[in-house]
Amino acid sequence: MNLTNSIRAVIFDLDGTLLESASEITIALERTFGDLGLPSLPQKAVEALIGKGVRVLVEKAVAQAGASGVDIDAAVEKFEAHYAQTVGTAAVLYPGVKDGLHHLKAAGFPLAVVTNKPRFFTLRLLERAEVSDLFDSIVAGDDGFPRKPRGEMLAAACEHMGTDPVSTLMVGDSDNDILAARAAGCPVWCVPYGYNEGKGPEALACDLLVASVAQVAEKLVSDTTFPAAKKSGV
Repeated sequence: MNLTNSIRAVIFDLDGTLLESASEITIALERTFGDLGLPSLPQKAVEALIGKGVRVLVEKAVAQAGASGVDIDAAVEKFEAHYAQTVGTAAVLYPGVKDGLHHLKAAGFPLAVVTNKPRFFTLRLLERAEVSDLFDSIVAGDDGFPRKPRGEMLAAACEHMGTDPVSTLMVGDSDNDILAARAAGCPVWCVPYGYNEGKGPEALACDLLVASVAQVAEKLVSDTTFPAAKKSGV
């Protein structure tokens, strides 16, 4: 089914969709584990832990390290302190992201980011990547909504943008994003790179697999008429 002509806004996941951030998350986790006297994990192992929020990442990382008796609350606090020093220092936009976002914005699409990452880190990443001003809504993991894979965060972004979920596309890289989109009633496309808990793109049960954010823009801008937004200059 061709859904492109009904899409009026786009929500993006952050880590693994807009930004390659695993390298700096790995550094922060390595420093945290150094404080705890635990062996560090390789970056590939850390990539498979990204997507469900800081606490889940730390809990799973500690379990993979084979540690017992670790105070998870204290470990999360240590991680967040280290990540505050590294966030936005090594993360980079994936190829095609900046051009794709600008293309969509110029065409009049409201844009949002929905991520399980805490707001402080989310804003720091978007600001340092110089794309924060392109988004009409940012919904983060500590904003008080049940996190993805629940659908409430996506519903909140739709409300902020004044769009219906059925006409708001979710673009992500993981099953977490797909489940959240289905729960909210949004169509969902996925990029083949990213993290997805170590699973390949062939496992993604999305509506469409696209090569990049630039391709998202190419498809939507070429396939979609958007007279209301273009007329108003939004």
